[in-house]
Amino acid sequence: MTLAILLSDAASGWFDASPLSMAVVVLALMLSLTALLALVVLRMLFLQREKLAEAEHALQRQSALMQAQFDAVPFPVLIKDASGTYLALNSACERRLGIEPTQMVGHGSLELPQQRWLPLTDGTPAAQRLHQLGSDAVRERKVQRCELDYLSSDGRQRTGLFLEAPTQAPDGSVNGSIGMLLDITEYRQVELSARATEQSLRDITQRIPVVVFAVRRGDDRQQRLAFIAGNLHALFGLRPDDLLETGDVLRDWPFHDRIHAEDAPALRRLLQRATHHRGTVTLDFRAYGAEGLRWIHLVMGTRRLPDHRVEWIGYCIDTTSINAHNQTLLAARDAAERASKAKADFLATMSHEIRTPMNGVIGMLELLGRTQLDQEQSELVHAVEDSAGVLLQVLNDVLDFSKLEAGNVHLDDAPFDLRTLIDNVVGVMAGTAHKKGLVLDVGADGTLAGKLLGDSVRIRQVLMNLLNNAVKFTESGSVAVSLHVIGDDGHAQRLRISVIDTGIGIAADKQANLFTPFSQAESWTTRRYGGTGLGLAICRHLVQLMGGSVELGSRLGEGTKVTLELRLPVAQRKVERPPELPGRHAIVRLASVATANALAAHLGSLGLTVEQIPPAQPMRRGVAANLLFIDGSDQESAALIAAQPILVDASANGVSGGRDDRLWLNANPLKWQAVARICAQALKPLAPVPRDAASPVTSAPPATKHGTGRILVAEDHPISQSLIRRQLDLLGWHCDTVGDGRAALEALLQRNYAMLLTDCQMPLMNGYELATAWRQHESVTQRSTRLPIIAMTANALDGEIERCREAGMDDYLSKPVQLRPLEEKLSSWAPGAIDTSSDGVSLFEDVFAEPGMQDLRAEMLRAMLRTSGPDLEKLDQAIAQGDSAQAQRTLHRMLGALQLFTNGSIMAEGRELMAALGDADADRALRQLPGYRENLQKLLSDIAKTPSID
Repeated sequence: MTLAILLSDAASGWFDASPLSMAVVVLALMLSLTALLALVVLRMLFLQREKLAEAEHALQRQSALMQAQFDAVPFPVLIKDASGTYLALNSACERRLGIEPTQMVGHGSLELPQQRWLPLTDGTPAAQRLHQLGSDAVRERKVQRCELDYLSSDGRQRTGLFLEAPTQAPDGSVNGSIGMLLDITEYRQVELSARATEQSLRDITQRIPVVVFAVRRGDDRQQRLAFIAGNLHALFGLRPDDLLETGDVLRDWPFHDRIHAEDAPALRRLLQRATHHRGTVTLDFRAYGAEGLRWIHLVMGTRRLPDHRVEWIGYCIDTTSINAHNQTLLAARDAAERASKAKADFLATMSHEIRTPMNGVIGMLELLGRTQLDQEQSELVHAVEDSAGVLLQVLNDVLDFSKLEAGNVHLDDAPFDLRTLIDNVVGVMAGTAHKKGLVLDVGADGTLAGKLLGDSVRIRQVLMNLLNNAVKFTESGSVAVSLHVIGDDGHAQRLRISVIDTGIGIAADKQANLFTPFSQAESWTTRRYGGTGLGLAICRHLVQLMGGSVELGSRLGEGTKVTLELRLPVAQRKVERPPELPGRHAIVRLASVATANALAAHLGSLGLTVEQIPPAQPMRRGVAANLLFIDGSDQESAALIAAQPILVDASANGVSGGRDDRLWLNANPLKWQAVARICAQALKPLAPVPRDAASPVTSAPPATKHGTGRILVAEDHPISQSLIRRQLDLLGWHCDTVGDGRAALEALLQRNYAMLLTDCQMPLMNGYELATAWRQHESVTQRSTRLPIIAMTANALDGEIERCREAGMDDYLSKPVQLRPLEEKLSSWAPGAIDTSSDGVSLFEDVFAEPGMQDLRAEMLRAMLRTSGPDLEKLDQAIAQGDSAQAQRTLHRMLGALQLFTNGSIMAEGRELMAALGDADADRALRQLPGYRENLQKLLSDIAKTPSID
């Protein structure tokens, strides 16, 4: 503002001022401008100084940062110019090498502490080698490296890799170098360990007949041999160089030329599969080695490397000696299998040969027992019957154990009703138990499924064995069978089945050996009760085959409890029951709590609602029900409620059904089928009741069960024909008999039969061929009904069940055929042909009047003598033609009949000849047959003179 005033004043007084004044003004003006310019310059200098200070601070910060980053590098770094003068070192040099950076910068050589550095392997000092390394890097313009050992700050020897790289100026010229020391101690140790391992592997493979290899395939698709070690010459007669072309590229044709021609295709296929698939492959093949043909075992696996390359690693080992040993073992195994088969064949033959006469013995005894006998004769017959039954049980146990030992037992799973199975088992043993005055208690869980999936034949065998033991060793008291469902996952049920008796019991120290074959608790039990000691061993083996377990608990003098647990799939959840039962209400009013609970469980499974009211508890007013179960001695409860009363009878040999105008249910044992039947019978419309009747219920007396159809029996032996004809007649069936399968097929084509009972071994066409032919006929003609076919066989070891079912048979009967099993098969497979208007009382409770056994024996002898003439002619024909098979079949037929009447030396000789005709001694046996044939004819002549057949 001052300058503006001055200029204004100067302008206003321009013309008025004197020359001197003008000069003063101009001078003042110039001085003012100069001062102003000076101020501006000073201001600019001040600002420039501040910028320089800030730049210097920034440079210092950047330098400190770079130095910090430089020092942060964990390994020593050294920077030099082109002349070798050290420009910078990081702090790792002091930490790792003992070099102070401040002392070395600006020096042209590196004075390393001698106690820290170790000379190189060639004796060159480390400092000299490092100096030379920097010069070479500058001169050659490329990275230089060397390895050296040194002592770290903690005094441990380390191995380092020193790298020296040239540095360049902006114009591209080399202006120095930078070096760094990398600690490779761990890597070197790993490398040394790997080399040691590789060397050990090479040493091992050179001393044993093995070759270890690794083959890789890279991006060029060529296979390269990455590693190989072992005695390649011994295995394949090659050297490693024979497998290489250029470098490490694999040449495989020399290897393939050493492979046996028969094994080469399999090896090529395996290598091709390994090329395309991951995983491990193996192969045994033959190759020509340095000492001839060798057996080689190859194991090879495929893996993918991190760089996406594929590598195959594996080994080949010489197994020539092992293979020879295996061949020896295979030969021994084959010999053992042949021996086992011979044993099985022997047992099968013995089974057939023993069961055939047993068929006649037990069958005839059963018929004899139904004739009119005095008391002494009846006792003798029962004694012989018991002995024959024991003999048959011993035979069955030995054969079953032999099958289990040979692994020849296969489970045949099929749907079955476990309640019915228990009924049948208990029913078989009921007669024996009642003769001893024992009470049979049976109970089944109400939640048990209608049908389970399993081998019902084997389960029945186990339960029969356990129940038989319980009855055998119990003199008084009771035997109980209980079934509980202890688990159900929706697909299968876990069951616990217990057989409990009040018998003699077993001492604690004897229980452990009871499941050992041929073992019993005490030696005196064998003498008193008999048996082989195989029963429990067979049971445990069968239960284990089914995936279950069996346990035994007992106290001496108090009884025994055997419990088995099984897990069986559910085939059908719904329980099969009469349609009129679900939704009905029943009242159980029994004094026995156990019987009441068991009955309530059965009724619940049948679909009824159940209410238990003990006799000591009064009936409530207004109670109503459809069925009322009361004790037989209860005379009052039936009058208290409008319901159909059913009297429960706990006595032995009681009968379920209508008796004395009332309905009775036998509870000793309480059978599931009997409960279902009596409930259905009680709910049917009743006949009119007379006004003066004392009982509110009337029922027609049971009718006898008779077969309404006709059965065809195919059996080649006349004695067996006569026996089965009489048995069917006792059971109310009519039958036709034929002697071979071809005749049976013709009979089936001409007439409709309710069932076919066929022997398995017959002339012209055996039972298997007969069943197969008839099933094919049914399929071609599209018959609406399927004919039940039951096999009758004496062979218990030859997979009979499987063979019968494969041929189209439905079931089988084991010879000797007895009445009760025969009745069960008839009722199971031909129910539509039986009059079921009765209450189901067993025919075994009826009394039959038969002629004396002497007449029957005479008839059997005459039948045998009639067939002996043609049989001898067939034997002569077989001898003349040298047909050992025909001779064996004819001898089998004749001896099977003769052994019912005699068992002398001629029979023993015949069995030996029959066995020899089936093996390698067939020619020798054929030469001996003419002489034996004369002895056989003489025996038949002597039998023909027996007075009993006149």
